[in-house]
Amino acid sequence: MEPDLDIRKKETNRITLWGVAVNLFLAVIKIVGGFLGQSQALLADGIHSLSDLASDAMVLLAVKHAGEDADEDHPYGHARYETLATVALGVLLIGVAAGIAYDAILRLEHPEDIAIPAMYTLIIAAISILSNEGLYHATRAVAQKIRSPLLEANAWHHRSDAVSSIVVLLGIGAAYIGYPLLDAIAAILVALMIAKIGLDLSRQSVQELVDTALEPEMVEDIKQTILSIDDVHQLHLLRTRRMGHNALVDVHIQVSPKLSVSEGHHITETVETVLK
Repeated sequence: MEPDLDIRKKETNRITLWGVAVNLFLAVIKIVGGFLGQSQALLADGIHSLSDLASDAMVLLAVKHAGEDADEDHPYGHARYETLATVALGVLLIGVAAGIAYDAILRLEHPEDIAIPAMYTLIIAAISILSNEGLYHATRAVAQKIRSPLLEANAWHHRSDAVSSIVVLLGIGAAYIGYPLLDAIAAILVALMIAKIGLDLSRQSVQELVDTALEPEMVEDIKQTILSIDDVHQLHLLRTRRMGHNALVDVHIQVSPKLSVSEGHHITETVETVLK
């Protein structure tokens, strides 16, 4: 069943606003803690949390527009606002990653300037891990419930922050026991993880924007499902694509020429019902 648009909007706004609150809290304590505690990795992780805030804002904006009904200018609806926002989110992540990595490399060129982080930065990193992992599970559950690629992307953004905080925790711990270079190296690893997620999100969403077909296995399942229906003799011109949380299918089916128009119409309705 297609999730009701009002339910989709309500659920998305609810979980995203929770994300805003948590990420605002984490961004503040990590940036302040990283600056005062002299941990470049924690400071980088705080910037990552700021990018989470930006992504949450994109989600809220996209859902507001994506939920609008079809109109004269958008006869197929506004679902691709979600897709466009996901591309923007991916690009944002790549830009954040580049900035973090650049700053960390500059630090590595001057290792004498790298200080030993304060002990409380470890506690902040641990809080970040637990908070973002909780956000990941909560957001992904809602994404699967309402079939939202954008929320799924945002959930993985939360997971990326949890993973990056684990790296930060290890880097700070290593620096504290006498290996300060590992704090800067941890910041670079965080940047690489952020960039990888950004590339994946952008690639998937760009494929949707250029109407890439569904996965071959799913297309074959669709074909076999249609052919299994009584009175469908053959099919051709099977075309598929994604639009936001929907999969769109166009297909020509062949039936007996002896059938009436109303009977042929009934078969097409059966095909549509079975595929859904």
